[in-house]
Amino acid sequence: MTRTGKSLAAACGLVTLAAVGCPAEAGAPLQLSGILGGGYSNFTTPGGDTTSWNGRASANFMISDPGINVQGNFADAQLNYPGKSGGGQSLPSYGGDVYWRDYAGTFGVNVTALRFPHGSSTEIGYGFFGEGYILPMLTLRVKAGQVAGDIRAQYLSAGGIVYPFRSIALNADLNYGKINHGGPTMRDAQLGAEFMPLPYVPVSLRLGYDFEKLNQFHDHINVLSVGLRFYFGGGGKDNSLRSYQRNGIVTWDGPPETLQGLTF
Repeated sequence: MTRTGKSLAAACGLVTLAAVGCPAEAGAPLQLSGILGGGYSNFTTPGGDTTSWNGRASANFMISDPGINVQGNFADAQLNYPGKSGGGQSLPSYGGDVYWRDYAGTFGVNVTALRFPHGSSTEIGYGFFGEGYILPMLTLRVKAGQVAGDIRAQYLSAGGIVYPFRSIALNADLNYGKINHGGPTMRDAQLGAEFMPLPYVPVSLRLGYDFEKLNQFHDHINVLSVGLRFYFGGGGKDNSLRSYQRNGIVTWDGPPETLQGLTF
């Protein structure tokens, strides 16, 4: 079993705890929800293709509704660099969120410990995030923060989700990141789609495309990704994808994953 596989197996305990929770509904405090996801990404870079197997486990504790939520996150990605047989690098990250959620949206803070490609130290990222439930079919969101440690960087992200149906989520996001003291700059545009075909089988399929421009390259990076997500709790009254995303855990919280491209 790879290091990523072992890490994800350990993370299952976090999601198992969340699995005992009931759907979050108004007036029902002290509820648990969670998510377990995995996927595959292919990065087309000027130096060749890089692939990644990745996963995430999160558990959210809703103290009151509306009110305060506390969430724990664990993720890992196994990068396989071009031209390296049997090599690669594991990039684990872990952290948590404290945020307020009500009918209008969410607002909170995040702290994440993460690794960067080709790096040997663990960096600490911290920032804020917010989501506004503008319409039943539209969510707008923003987040910003910085990374401190051997690598010092800032990031800013903004985007939105459209729900043409309760079982389909289409997202479009823009990310900006920069390493301090004249370091490289990242500009990134992301498009994604998530589909949950059966409301009482909380499994969704995710597809994504990223266009990432790094000023240390004369070209750009294309990222194609596919993955599955298993939701536990937070499905509300209809157990739709939209309800899971608005009542369960938050995934729009820490530094954007593409920020790690600054050290490719």
